[in-house]
Amino acid sequence: MGYEETYDQWIKDPFIDEEDKKTLQSIKENKTLIEELFYQDLSFGTAGMRGKIGIGTNRINKYQVAKATQAFSAHLNASGVGDAGIVIAYDTRHKSREFAETAAKVFLGNNISVYLFKDVRPVPELSFAVRYLKTAGGIVITASHNPKTDNGYKLYSDYGGQLVPEDMRPIIKAFSDIDSFNKIKIYKGNLKTHSLYSEVGDEIDEAYYKEVLKLRTGTRVDKEVKIVYSPLHGTGITCVPEILRRSGLNNLNIVEEQNNRDSNFSTVKAPNPENKEALDMSLILAKKIDADLVMATDPDCDRVGIAVRDQKRNYLLLNGNQIGALLLDYLIQYSAHIPEKAVMIQTVVTSNLGKRIAESAGIEVMEVLTGFKYIGEKITQFEKQQSNAYIFGYEESYGYLSGTHARDKDAVNACLLLAEMAACYKLQGKTIYDRLAELYEQFGFYYEILHNVRFDTVNGMEKMRKILTKLRENPLSEIDGEIVSITDYLKDETGLPEENVLKYKMKSDSWVAIRPSGTEPKLKLYFSSVAKSEKEAKEKCERMKQEITKLLKI
Repeated sequence: MGYEETYDQWIKDPFIDEEDKKTLQSIKENKTLIEELFYQDLSFGTAGMRGKIGIGTNRINKYQVAKATQAFSAHLNASGVGDAGIVIAYDTRHKSREFAETAAKVFLGNNISVYLFKDVRPVPELSFAVRYLKTAGGIVITASHNPKTDNGYKLYSDYGGQLVPEDMRPIIKAFSDIDSFNKIKIYKGNLKTHSLYSEVGDEIDEAYYKEVLKLRTGTRVDKEVKIVYSPLHGTGITCVPEILRRSGLNNLNIVEEQNNRDSNFSTVKAPNPENKEALDMSLILAKKIDADLVMATDPDCDRVGIAVRDQKRNYLLLNGNQIGALLLDYLIQYSAHIPEKAVMIQTVVTSNLGKRIAESAGIEVMEVLTGFKYIGEKITQFEKQQSNAYIFGYEESYGYLSGTHARDKDAVNACLLLAEMAACYKLQGKTIYDRLAELYEQFGFYYEILHNVRFDTVNGMEKMRKILTKLRENPLSEIDGEIVSITDYLKDETGLPEENVLKYKMKSDSWVAIRPSGTEPKLKLYFSSVAKSEKEAKEKCERMKQEITKLLKI
C-alpha cells in the first residue's frame, strides 16, 4: 500500500479520533507532507521505536503505540507467557502518560495483566521491576535524550533487558501484519476498574534502592564532598537525590531551575548530558559553591554526564569513555572482592582504555555490539550458564552498570558510584581528574571524536546504505598512514550477531568505526586515538576524522 492509500485509510478509519481526522483533512493538498508522514512505519532500532510526536505512520502517536502493543501482546500470548503480565513505565515527555495508558489498554484487551507505574520512573527501575515482579516483559515510553518534539517506545524481555534483534523479529512481523486498526484489541473502559490492572510504585522503589545501595564499595570517603546534580527535567528527580541521601552523601545541591517536570525541557536545547550546553546551569551553580562533582542525567535517567575540576581548577566535562574507564578502575581498586572469572563488557565502539585497565588487573574483557541490550543479554547468559562473573559494563554513549539488579544502563547506580568516587578521592586530597591523569600516564592518552551526519530526507536511509556499500566495495588499506585491519560485523565471523558496522583497527590501538544509528536517521562515525600526550592524541584523531569525512564527502 502506498502512502496516499495509507493516508486515505487513516481518514476513513473509525479507530482514528475525529480531531486527528480534521488535522489530516487540513493537509490533503500538501502531498510532500503526506508522503513524509505516511511513507513508512516507524521502525524498531537499537533502542526500540522512536520518532517525532504527530499524526501518521512515520510519527509516534497513540495509534502506533497501540499497534506496537498489539504486536507485542500477540507475541507474548503466542509464546504462552502472557499470563505473567507486563510492567509499564514512562518519563516526563509530552504524551508519555497518555501513551502508557494506551499501551495498558491494549494489553488488557489481550487479557494480559498490567503493572503501570503511578508516576514517572527511570528506565533502570523498569528493568529492575520486570525481574522483581517476574513479568513476561516491560515497556517504557521515552525518547531518552532526544528533543522535546520526540517520544518513543522501548520493549523489555522477561529478564529485564531490551529485546535483542532475534527476539524482536516475531514482534516486528506481527507489527507489519497489522494492516488494519480493527485488528487491535483494546479495552475501552476505566483502567482502574479492570481486574488485571494495578498501579505500582513505592514497594518497587524500596526494593530498587536496597539493591542499588548494595553496589557501594564501602571504602572510606569524605562525606562533605560537594555535589551538584541536575535531572534535566526528567525522571532522575524521583531517585538520584534519594539514593545519595540514603548513602550519607548529603552535601547535594540540585539545580532548581531544572528540578521540575518540564516536558519542553525549556532550559536546554536538548536534554542530552553529552552536550556541554545541557550542563551550563549546573556549572554556574558548581562555580558558585566550589563543587567537587557535577552530574546530570537524561530524561529517562539511564545515562549520566559529569564535570570535574581539572589541574587548573576549571571544570572539565568528561566523555562516556573516560567516565566508564574511571568507574571500572574505581571498582577494581576499592571493591572488597573481585570474583573469579570476572568479566568487564564494553561495546565495539567503546575506547580501549577500559580494556587495558581491566586486562592489567587480570579481568577478562568481552565486546558486544552497540546497544546496552547486548550487555544485559550477556549478564543473563552468565547467570544461566553459571560461568563468568559480571562486574561492570559500559558504552561510550554515557551508559554504565555495575550490578545485576537491572539489565539496562543505570544512571542512578552510576551517580551513586561517581559521588562515592569523588568523596573517596577528596579524602585522599585529589580529584577524579587527578586519577584520570594517572591512568593516562600508565596506559597512554586516549582521545575520541564522535561525528554524526544526519539524513532526514525520505531517501536518507538509502544514502547511508550506499556509503557503507561503497566502503565495502573499496576497502581502505590505511588511515593516517597506519595500515588497518578491517572487521565487517555484517559479514565477518565475529561471534556476534550480524550488524551493519565497519571497524578499522590500527597497531597503535587507534581505530575508526562507522555505523548507521539504530534510532535516528544519521550515520555515526567513531574515531579513537592513543598517543603519549594529549596534544598528539587530539591531532591524530582530528587527522583521522578529516581523512574519512573527505573520503566519504560528508
